[in-house]
Amino acid sequence: MDGATVWGAFWRIVIPVSLPGIAAASVLGFILAWNEFLFALILTGPTTATIPVALAGLQSQNGVEIAEIAAGVVLAVVPLIIASRLIQRHLVRGLTFGAIK
Repeated sequence: MDGATVWGAFWRIVIPVSLPGIAAASVLGFILAWNEFLFALILTGPTTATIPVALAGLQSQNGVEIAEIAAGVVLAVVPLIIASRLIQRHLVRGLTFGAIK
């Protein structure tokens, strides 16, 4: 890129090439943070709880509340599916970009 500044070359070359990797890392980071159980169990109080902690709290001495757990799992998975669908184009592009010469 003749005549481009350092920042111009960075924005026109480095960012587009690294965007699929950034997208993949952000999706995996989001999924890992969304499903975190141990830290949420320790750090939340009785009035606050994340989705995994609330789902674990549906188990009682009388049994497991299957209908409520199933509904909670569906609500917990929907944002992950939406995020994966939105970022899928970048992931596929990043995986196939290195294979084509």
